[in-house]
Amino acid sequence: MTTGTFEQGLVDAIQPIRYMAIANALFHLFDTGIYASLAAQNGISCVRLAAERNVDPDRLAAFLAYLAAEGYVAYDGGWRLTGKARAIEPFQPWYTLLVGGYATTFRQLGDALRTDAPWAGRDGARVGAGSCGMSAHDAVPMVERLLDRLPPDAPTVVDLGCGDGGFLVELCKRRADLIGIGLEPDAYSVELAKSGIVAAGLENRLSVRQGRASDALTLENSGDGTLCFMAAFVLQEMLEQEGRSAVCALLRDTVRRHPHAYWAIVEVDHRPDDAVITDHPLGIAYYNPYFLLHAITEQKLETRDFWERLFAEAGLEIVAVEHPPRDVDSTDLELGYLLRAVDSTAATSASDAD
Repeated sequence: MTTGTFEQGLVDAIQPIRYMAIANALFHLFDTGIYASLAAQNGISCVRLAAERNVDPDRLAAFLAYLAAEGYVAYDGGWRLTGKARAIEPFQPWYTLLVGGYATTFRQLGDALRTDAPWAGRDGARVGAGSCGMSAHDAVPMVERLLDRLPPDAPTVVDLGCGDGGFLVELCKRRADLIGIGLEPDAYSVELAKSGIVAAGLENRLSVRQGRASDALTLENSGDGTLCFMAAFVLQEMLEQEGRSAVCALLRDTVRRHPHAYWAIVEVDHRPDDAVITDHPLGIAYYNPYFLLHAITEQKLETRDFWERLFAEAGLEIVAVEHPPRDVDSTDLELGYLLRAVDSTAATSASDAD
């Protein structure tokens, strides 16, 4: 191929379109269950695969041919996943969140930029499911370290905006003494959460109900241990939709009602102009689009300084600050806080915040 030709320029220019198609194809490879069927067998015919997943065999054949050209499947007497495809399996939740949850958001970008335009939409259930799946790698280990700083009794964790319950399920698997209560506004996500709890065999320790974050004020601590409210990537939504005063009131009023309760809060330090976005591989690959989509979907990211000033205004003190495991996310943009009322006399084994 001759360099400098129009054709070469075209190939270079449309690479983002190619990657858009790949991202959507991989999301649907997971979402349809076709990936799971291929992973379970080392070779399967297109006809059998189509019957197993209730899809049209001719269209499936075209889909497999596309994936084969991109190196994700291969045919040698039967269709199978390649090593390239198996390597991305742990990262399925990122496809669920960014493609399943937000592909429609990016398609609305032009309209959303207009003056006085409504917020762009998203698939809330898939956003919740993707976020919970991702959290098993970053936020859950971070929150687990925060919970280790609580008094040594069986804690009750109230997860506000729990999505499909995956976060709570993962925490309960890691801590056999934990009792979990989930509040989630999306009815479909609540049903997913209930199914997930049953599948995990955790009905005796976990429950989920439909409700908003503000409903936390009506909850009673039914356990004997420490009560800890948890908001993972939820206050950013409340901040945009209900305002700063509502977020402050939620934090302040919960600890007034439960003066010995704690808060575990996960948020993202909003630094779109920081060098970490352009110079860090995960900054440009994940946080750059993450910051953009939040600006157009009725969510408001804020800086670490903003959150810490708000916590102080709500009468909370920082007991500890954590970041995700370094081998998962070394940007330090994701923050986990353990907080309690400034005048709380609850015992704690926590060390000073970093």
